[in-house]
Amino acid sequence: MKQVALLSLVCVSAIAPPWATALSHSQNANLPRVFTYSAEAIMSSRNKIREGGDATVRVAYKSVLNSARQMMPPADSKEWSFDFGPWSVMNKSLSLPNVSEHEYISIGIYNHPCNNLPADCKPYPGGHLLPPDQCDNSTGLPWEPCDGIVNHDAVNEGDSPRSSQMAQAIIRLSHAVFFCNESIKECDSFAERAVLVLRVFFLDDATKMLPNFYYGQIDPRTTISKGHGGFIEWTVMPDLLDAVSLLHYAAPHICTQSDVTGFEAWVKEFLGYMNTGYARGERDMDNNHGTWFDGMWQGVALYVGNTTQASDAAVECCKVHMEFQLAKDGSQWLELERSNPAGYCQYNLRAFSENARLAANAGLYNVWSYKTVTNGSSIADAIDFLLPYALGEKPWPYPNIDSVSWGSLWPVLRSASVALKNKKYEEAACKLYKAEAAWGTPLWVPHTAAGTPSTLVATTLSAHYETDILNLFEPPIYDVTC
Repeated sequence: MKQVALLSLVCVSAIAPPWATALSHSQNANLPRVFTYSAEAIMSSRNKIREGGDATVRVAYKSVLNSARQMMPPADSKEWSFDFGPWSVMNKSLSLPNVSEHEYISIGIYNHPCNNLPADCKPYPGGHLLPPDQCDNSTGLPWEPCDGIVNHDAVNEGDSPRSSQMAQAIIRLSHAVFFCNESIKECDSFAERAVLVLRVFFLDDATKMLPNFYYGQIDPRTTISKGHGGFIEWTVMPDLLDAVSLLHYAAPHICTQSDVTGFEAWVKEFLGYMNTGYARGERDMDNNHGTWFDGMWQGVALYVGNTTQASDAAVECCKVHMEFQLAKDGSQWLELERSNPAGYCQYNLRAFSENARLAANAGLYNVWSYKTVTNGSSIADAIDFLLPYALGEKPWPYPNIDSVSWGSLWPVLRSASVALKNKKYEEAACKLYKAEAAWGTPLWVPHTAAGTPSTLVATTLSAHYETDILNLFEPPIYDVTC
């Protein structure tokens, strides 16, 4: 049976980096309202670009422009395409009986029909595969998870690939608009495209997504019930929200107050969904899912001005997920049990780092320096556990289904060096960056395998640590050589 037919059945100490003091009080009063990175830092980078900047800033800025150009359709393009959009939940081929096309629908990335499991299929830690006699060979139901083995065909039928492209487009285009030198004629075209993508996916009645994940990462069975799985496919949400804020700040004549008001209304409804019992299932997950939920909860709550819920999320990250997940030596014991432990340890550490940055930038809670009551471990301990392996000082001792890469650890090191004022983390970030591939964006947006921790947007836009785009958003506070 063809798959498409089958699926249709179914609070921080004050830190003042050098760039923070360079802004006047009048500028501080008119900063963009963002939280994933410091508003002062990105405004300082913007000013440097407009003043001509040094060579490293100019190279990073060029990378931002090139990154945005990749999201612009060819001049003669008149039809929708996956590469250029504009994307909508209406584009998917996956459907469910009696469920609106406007609902976000996706298949859990590791789910496979029980009658066609990969030969090396292994269940999630602590789980087990069904006995063969419990599999309906005529339909392949129920589907079973094979940890670390992505079912790309199933993933591509749902909404996650298009939502990833949508987020990537809005983020890259909005960054270009924000940093755009006033002499660059492309600025308005970038803004117009970003607003079009925003309106099609979130605002237009004919194409918009409903603000929930009731049918995200579903497990195909004969009966599909509402759930919460889509959160892990939208870990980029706080970056997306900040991008819209930057877009409106830089181009209010294009991204109008009406657009912002409509989008804020969508986000408020989504926050309401995050407070339902359905979403509670994701919030209560012990592993990286729960950590990322806290970061998303913080970002969404901050965007709509609900600092009470944002603070609750930051505290929960520490007192629930960090307490349970971190061993005394800083190891993330749940993630070490996965089929791709190196990837998942970095993935979860990125979630802790994002929680810490959001809480710090909003002045909510000291996530960076929190030490667990259970054993005194912290984010720094989790970094220190991985660092000898990432730098090649020790061989990685855990079985890994994928080849081991440490590329997504370096931005965590940058954030830690700034927040904890620890030069060793910046030195390690430099060494690791040069040892791994050069990542051309600070936003590691999944492609078709949304939510897969080893999947990064790798480009050749910036080949050097000193000129990476991340330096515009979170500049180093130490000069290091490596």
